[in-house]
This record gives sequence, C-alpha cells and structure tokens, in this order.
Amino acid sequence: MKKQPGGAPNGTLLRLVVLSITAAIGSLLLLTSNVNATEAESRKGSGQFVLTYHFNTTDGFESSIGDLPIGSIDTHVMNFELQYALTDRLTIIVGVPYVRKRYNNGPLPHDPLLLDPPRPYIENVDLGDWNSDFQDFNIGAKYQVREGAFSVAPFVNLGIPSNEYPFYGNAAIGQQLTRLQVGSSLMWYPGLSNAYYSADISYVFVEKTLGVSVNYWNIRAEAGYQFGARMTGRLFGLLKKGSGLSVPDDFPGFPDQLTDELWYQHDRMLKHNYMNIGIGFDWVLNDRYSVSSNYMTMIWADQVNILEYALTLSVARTF
Repeated sequence: MKKQPGGAPNGTLLRLVVLSITAAIGSLLLLTSNVNATEAESRKGSGQFVLTYHFNTTDGFESSIGDLPIGSIDTHVMNFELQYALTDRLTIIVGVPYVRKRYNNGPLPHDPLLLDPPRPYIENVDLGDWNSDFQDFNIGAKYQVREGAFSVAPFVNLGIPSNEYPFYGNAAIGQQLTRLQVGSSLMWYPGLSNAYYSADISYVFVEKTLGVSVNYWNIRAEAGYQFGARMTGRLFGLLKKGSGLSVPDDFPGFPDQLTDELWYQHDRMLKHNYMNIGIGFDWVLNDRYSVSSNYMTMIWADQVNILEYALTLSVARTF
C-alpha cells in the first residue's frame, strides 16, 4: 500500500476545533465590516433565498487501471440556501441539501452484512431503492473587499453532517465528514463589451479518516456574456484536485476480499478528483425573481464515479 492508515480520529474534537476557527474568522470579518460600515449601506439588510434542483447520473468508476463497470447511480438534490447581507460588504450564507440517490442494481453493491465483522446495524442503501435524507449543513460568510471592474470577495464555508446518515454504499448520500472551505471569488469586467470573467478558488480541509487526508483544491472558472438587461450566458469549468487513496493500488483485497475496515471507509478516503465543463444561462424575471440553469459533463476523472451529465435549475428570490 502507498499509505498506511492510522487510528481513527476524534471526529467530535475536530468539529469543535473547526467551529472555533470559523467563529474566530467570523469575528474578524465582523470587526472589519464595522470599520467600513460608513462607506455604503446599499446592500445591508437585503438577501436572497435560493432553491436549487440538481440531477446527475454516473456510470462506472475511473480507477488507476481504467474504467471499472460498477453500474450506474442516479442522484436528485434539492438545495435550500439563504443569503443575508449583515453590512454592505459582509454576507452570511446558510443552507442544507436534501439528497435522493439510487444504485441501479449494479454488480458491486455494498452490503454491510458482508463486512468482517458484519454490521447489521448499518442500513444497506444499495438494494435498488431510493435512499433519501438531508446531507450536510453549510454555514459560510463572504466579504467584499474590492468592488468595481475587478472585484475580490474572500469566503469561508463550514460543512457539518446534519445527521448520522450511512456513508457506506454506492447510494450513500454523502461521506459524513466535517469540512472547512477557505477561498476567494474574483470577478473581472474588461469594459470593452458585455463580457465578464470570474473564478472561485478555494482549499478544503476535510476531517481525516483512518489518518488519511483528502484535503483538496476546488477551482471554478467562468466566462460569461450579458445578452441584454435580463439574460446572461456562460461557459464554465470545475476542477477538484486533492489527495487520498486509489483503487486498486491501496486496497490489497480488491476485488475479491473487500470486507475489512479499510474497505468499509473507502468512500471517505478516495481522491475523487475530476474536471467538469458546462454551459449555463441566467434570466432575470423581475425585481424579485431570477432563474438559472446549467448543463455539465465530465472530461477528466481520477478515483471517482464517472459523470455522464448533470442538470441544475435554480430559482432565487431577492428581499
């Protein structure tokens, strides 16, 4: 094996540490925002409620020896998000996704009863039925440090599992891991046309499993064009690149003896690296409502389920 797993970390302690760090960052942002409160108050007290529906389907798994035909997985997500401007510069963001997922009777179901030792107290989510639950609470803040033709907005986001949902299975709704994302949003309007360019660049610290780090970079780059007062089109790319284990290199029992603790935890320790590209459109319906849509597909994968396509539709209400 390339990596030797260690002992299981204290998840509760890590969550407390991450919460403390986030609280400190939030306090610093609040203090900074008070200094700039007199500059402008146009956004203070305003906000958005965003309802987003997402569907994706995957087929196969991209391993270090190529595409493994593990079967297809369908996923529906309804994400609820609230954004509120505490000041003209500081915005807080809270949200939670409801995930509905199904493994379509593929050749590699994850049965907790076949583990060693068997785990009858864990739900088998790979029976071909829909598995549904709320995933992770997301709590974040964004601070607008620069506006104008080139704008900069650092952000921080904390993800905490909303409950002890099963993480073992192709149809598991998530990894049940705490994560802290720190990054910045960049936006540039050249001024020669209605075009714009933007990027969200962040690094995500993830709770370790068996001593394995799966921290990663997350980069979204976008080029858009405003076709009129109400419609905008865009092309975008999304890159996730980080550390973690690989199949089959780091799993000596693969594919015949997948019963130990390492395999039970494997979905929390794999790299899950990918690059997706897509196209999207935004429509401003009126002063209160706007609609967004995206289509996305995968062009590069490493230790992750192979995305065939994804569709997203969002409705935002400003208040």
